[in-house]
Amino acid sequence: MNTRWRTAWGLLLVLVTGSAHAHPHAWIDLRVVVVFDTAGELQALRQTWVFDPSYSQLLLEGMEAARPGLDLEPALRQLRQRLLGNLRDYDYFTELRRGAQTLAIADARADALSWRQGRLYLEFEVPVPGMRPNAEQPLEYRVYDPSYWIEVLHDPDDVIHLQGDHWQDGRGCETRLEPPRPEGRLVAYAATLNRQQRAPMDDLGRAFAERVSIHCGS
Repeated sequence: MNTRWRTAWGLLLVLVTGSAHAHPHAWIDLRVVVVFDTAGELQALRQTWVFDPSYSQLLLEGMEAARPGLDLEPALRQLRQRLLGNLRDYDYFTELRRGAQTLAIADARADALSWRQGRLYLEFEVPVPGMRPNAEQPLEYRVYDPSYWIEVLHDPDDVIHLQGDHWQDGRGCETRLEPPRPEGRLVAYAATLNRQQRAPMDDLGRAFAERVSIHCGS
Protein backbone atom coordinates (compact mmCIF):
# COMPACT_ATOMS: atom_id res chain seq x y z
CA MET A 1 0.00 0.00 0.00
CA ASN A 2 1.42 3.41 -0.95
CA THR A 3 2.08 6.13 1.64
CA ARG A 4 -1.07 8.02 2.61
CA TRP A 5 -2.15 11.03 4.61
CA ARG A 6 -3.36 9.29 7.78
CA THR A 7 -5.52 12.19 8.91
CA ALA A 8 -8.43 11.31 6.59
CA TRP A 9 -11.64 10.31 8.41
CA GLY A 10 -14.79 8.46 7.38
CA LEU A 11 -17.41 10.72 5.83
CA LEU A 12 -19.06 7.75 4.14
CA LEU A 13 -19.98 6.32 7.55
CA VAL A 14 -22.07 9.45 8.05
CA LEU A 15 -23.57 9.00 4.58
CA VAL A 16 -24.59 5.44 5.40
CA THR A 17 -25.63 5.70 9.04
CA GLY A 18 -26.46 9.36 9.51
CA SER A 19 -24.24 9.31 12.60
CA ALA A 20 -21.79 12.10 13.40
CA HIS A 21 -19.78 10.06 15.92
CA ALA A 22 -16.70 7.80 15.90
CA HIS A 23 -15.58 8.37 12.32
CA PRO A 24 -12.75 5.96 11.47
CA HIS A 25 -9.93 7.00 9.20
CA ALA A 26 -10.29 5.41 5.78
CA TRP A 27 -9.02 5.49 2.25
CA ILE A 28 -10.21 4.60 -1.24
CA ASP A 29 -8.13 3.26 -4.12
CA LEU A 30 -9.60 4.86 -7.24
CA ARG A 31 -9.68 3.28 -10.70
CA VAL A 32 -11.00 5.26 -13.67
CA VAL A 33 -11.91 4.37 -17.25
CA VAL A 34 -12.41 7.35 -19.58
CA VAL A 35 -15.17 6.32 -22.00
CA PHE A 36 -15.36 7.71 -25.54
CA ASP A 37 -18.00 7.03 -28.20
CA THR A 38 -17.22 5.94 -31.76
CA ALA A 39 -17.04 9.58 -32.92
CA GLY A 40 -14.27 10.28 -30.41
CA GLU A 41 -16.33 12.33 -27.97
CA LEU A 42 -15.90 11.81 -24.27
CA GLN A 43 -19.04 10.31 -22.72
CA ALA A 44 -18.37 9.19 -19.15
CA LEU A 45 -15.91 8.55 -16.35
CA ARG A 46 -16.33 4.99 -15.14
CA GLN A 47 -15.11 4.88 -11.56
CA THR A 48 -14.31 1.98 -9.26
CA TRP A 49 -13.79 2.77 -5.59
CA VAL A 50 -11.96 0.08 -3.61
CA PHE A 51 -12.44 0.66 0.10
CA ASP A 52 -9.71 -0.31 2.53
CA PRO A 53 -10.29 -3.65 4.32
CA SER A 54 -11.07 -2.23 7.76
CA TYR A 55 -13.56 0.28 6.47
CA SER A 56 -15.16 -2.28 4.15
CA GLN A 57 -15.78 -4.53 7.13
CA LEU A 58 -17.13 -1.65 9.20
CA LEU A 59 -19.66 -0.70 6.54
CA LEU A 60 -20.95 -4.26 6.28
CA GLU A 61 -21.11 -4.61 10.05
CA GLY A 62 -23.18 -1.44 10.14
CA MET A 63 -25.69 -3.01 7.77
CA GLU A 64 -25.75 -6.23 9.80
CA ALA A 65 -26.42 -4.28 12.99
CA ALA A 66 -29.38 -2.62 11.33
CA ARG A 67 -30.82 -5.95 10.14
CA PRO A 68 -29.41 -8.97 12.03
CA GLY A 69 -29.02 -12.08 9.91
CA LEU A 70 -29.09 -10.18 6.61
CA ASP A 71 -27.58 -12.15 3.71
CA LEU A 72 -24.65 -10.63 1.84
CA GLU A 73 -26.35 -9.93 -1.49
CA PRO A 74 -29.38 -8.09 -0.03
CA ALA A 75 -27.00 -6.21 2.26
CA LEU A 76 -24.87 -5.11 -0.69
CA ARG A 77 -27.93 -3.96 -2.64
CA GLN A 78 -29.21 -1.94 0.30
CA LEU A 79 -25.77 -0.47 1.01
CA ARG A 80 -25.25 0.47 -2.65
CA GLN A 81 -28.55 2.32 -2.79
CA ARG A 82 -27.79 4.26 0.38
CA LEU A 83 -24.23 5.10 -0.63
CA LEU A 84 -25.10 6.38 -4.08
CA GLY A 85 -28.26 8.12 -2.91
CA ASN A 86 -26.35 10.12 -0.34
CA LEU A 87 -23.26 10.63 -2.51
CA ARG A 88 -25.54 12.32 -5.07
CA ASP A 89 -25.67 15.28 -2.66
CA TYR A 90 -21.87 15.50 -2.86
CA ASP A 91 -21.66 15.07 -6.67
CA TYR A 92 -20.18 11.60 -6.03
CA PHE A 93 -17.04 13.34 -4.72
CA THR A 94 -16.35 14.26 -8.36
CA GLU A 95 -15.39 17.65 -9.77
CA LEU A 96 -15.36 18.21 -13.55
CA ARG A 97 -13.90 21.35 -15.13
CA ARG A 98 -13.21 22.54 -18.65
CA GLY A 99 -11.16 25.71 -18.65
CA ALA A 100 -12.71 28.07 -16.12
CA GLN A 101 -16.08 26.30 -16.29
CA THR A 102 -17.21 23.82 -13.65
CA LEU A 103 -19.49 21.22 -15.22
CA ALA A 104 -22.66 19.95 -13.57
CA ILE A 105 -22.58 16.35 -12.37
CA ALA A 106 -25.44 14.22 -13.69
CA ASP A 107 -26.93 11.20 -11.92
CA ALA A 108 -24.61 8.20 -11.84
CA ARG A 109 -25.48 5.10 -13.84
CA ALA A 110 -24.33 1.49 -14.31
CA ASP A 111 -23.71 1.13 -10.58
CA ALA A 112 -22.73 -1.99 -8.67
CA LEU A 113 -21.32 -2.96 -5.27
CA SER A 114 -19.40 -6.18 -4.67
CA TRP A 115 -17.30 -7.87 -2.00
CA ARG A 116 -13.95 -9.22 -3.20
CA GLN A 117 -11.10 -10.55 -1.09
CA GLY A 118 -12.24 -8.69 2.00
CA ARG A 119 -12.82 -5.30 0.32
CA LEU A 120 -15.87 -3.45 -1.01
CA TYR A 121 -15.82 -2.40 -4.67
CA LEU A 122 -18.24 0.38 -5.62
CA GLU A 123 -18.60 0.92 -9.37
CA PHE A 124 -20.52 3.62 -11.24
CA GLU A 125 -20.34 5.92 -14.25
CA VAL A 126 -20.48 9.71 -14.12
CA PRO A 127 -21.84 10.95 -17.49
CA VAL A 128 -19.89 13.72 -19.20
CA PRO A 129 -21.46 16.15 -21.71
CA GLY A 130 -20.36 14.95 -25.15
CA MET A 131 -17.12 16.73 -26.02
CA ARG A 132 -13.69 16.24 -27.48
CA PRO A 133 -11.29 17.94 -25.07
CA ASN A 134 -8.26 19.51 -26.72
CA ALA A 135 -4.95 20.93 -25.51
CA GLU A 136 -6.42 24.43 -25.20
CA GLN A 137 -9.44 23.25 -23.21
CA PRO A 138 -8.73 19.87 -21.62
CA LEU A 139 -11.24 18.20 -19.37
CA GLU A 140 -10.02 18.09 -15.79
CA TYR A 141 -11.37 15.98 -12.98
CA ARG A 142 -10.72 15.52 -9.29
CA VAL A 143 -12.26 12.89 -7.01
CA TYR A 144 -12.11 13.76 -3.33
CA ASP A 145 -13.97 13.88 -0.03
CA PRO A 146 -14.60 17.62 0.57
CA SER A 147 -14.11 17.24 4.33
CA TYR A 148 -10.95 15.16 3.90
CA TRP A 149 -12.05 12.41 6.28
CA ILE A 150 -11.43 9.87 3.53
CA GLU A 151 -8.42 9.99 1.24
CA VAL A 152 -9.05 9.14 -2.42
CA LEU A 153 -6.03 8.37 -4.61
CA HIS A 154 -5.72 6.63 -7.96
CA ASP A 155 -4.58 3.04 -7.58
CA PRO A 156 -0.87 3.11 -8.50
CA ASP A 157 -1.16 -0.45 -9.84
CA ASP A 158 -4.11 0.33 -12.13
CA VAL A 159 -3.48 3.32 -14.40
CA ILE A 160 -6.23 5.46 -15.92
CA HIS A 161 -7.63 3.67 -18.96
CA LEU A 162 -9.02 5.11 -22.21
CA GLN A 163 -11.88 3.10 -23.69
CA GLY A 164 -12.43 3.46 -27.44
CA ASP A 165 -10.45 2.93 -30.62
CA HIS A 166 -10.57 6.43 -32.15
CA TRP A 167 -7.10 7.44 -30.92
CA GLN A 168 -5.58 4.90 -33.32
CA ASP A 169 -6.20 7.21 -36.29
CA GLY A 170 -3.62 9.83 -35.29
CA ARG A 171 -5.97 11.92 -33.14
CA GLY A 172 -4.73 10.35 -29.95
CA CYS A 173 -6.00 11.22 -26.49
CA GLU A 174 -3.83 11.46 -23.41
CA THR A 175 -4.22 11.79 -19.67
CA ARG A 176 -1.94 13.47 -17.18
CA LEU A 177 -2.13 12.98 -13.42
CA GLU A 178 -0.74 15.65 -11.13
CA PRO A 179 -0.20 14.67 -7.49
CA PRO A 180 -1.54 16.94 -4.76
CA ARG A 181 0.78 19.60 -3.37
CA PRO A 182 -1.03 20.94 -0.29
CA GLU A 183 0.45 23.89 1.51
CA GLY A 184 2.26 23.07 4.72
CA ARG A 185 -0.27 25.00 6.79
CA LEU A 186 -3.09 22.82 5.42
CA VAL A 187 -1.19 19.62 6.15
CA ALA A 188 -0.62 20.83 9.71
CA TYR A 189 -4.26 21.89 10.04
CA ALA A 190 -5.58 18.55 8.76
CA ALA A 191 -3.39 16.75 11.28
CA THR A 192 -5.21 18.49 14.14
CA LEU A 193 -8.61 17.02 13.22
CA ASN A 194 -9.67 14.10 15.39
CA ARG A 195 -12.29 11.41 14.94
CA GLN A 196 -15.15 13.51 16.28
CA GLN A 197 -14.50 16.58 14.14
CA ARG A 198 -15.82 17.69 10.82
CA ALA A 199 -13.35 19.85 8.95
CA PRO A 200 -14.63 23.42 9.47
CA MET A 201 -12.66 24.63 6.46
CA ASP A 202 -14.81 24.46 3.32
CA ASP A 203 -13.58 22.02 0.67
CA LEU A 204 -10.44 21.09 2.60
CA GLY A 205 -10.11 17.81 0.70
CA ARG A 206 -9.59 19.57 -2.63
CA ALA A 207 -6.10 20.62 -1.55
CA PHE A 208 -5.20 16.93 -1.14
CA ALA A 209 -6.81 15.74 -4.38
CA GLU A 210 -5.03 14.48 -7.48
CA ARG A 211 -5.83 16.43 -10.65
CA VAL A 212 -6.22 14.59 -13.95
CA SER A 213 -6.37 16.36 -17.32
CA ILE A 214 -7.59 14.72 -20.53
CA HIS A 215 -6.96 16.10 -23.99
CA CYS A 216 -7.05 14.79 -27.55
CA GLY A 217 -5.30 15.71 -30.78
CA SER A 218 -7.10 17.43 -33.64
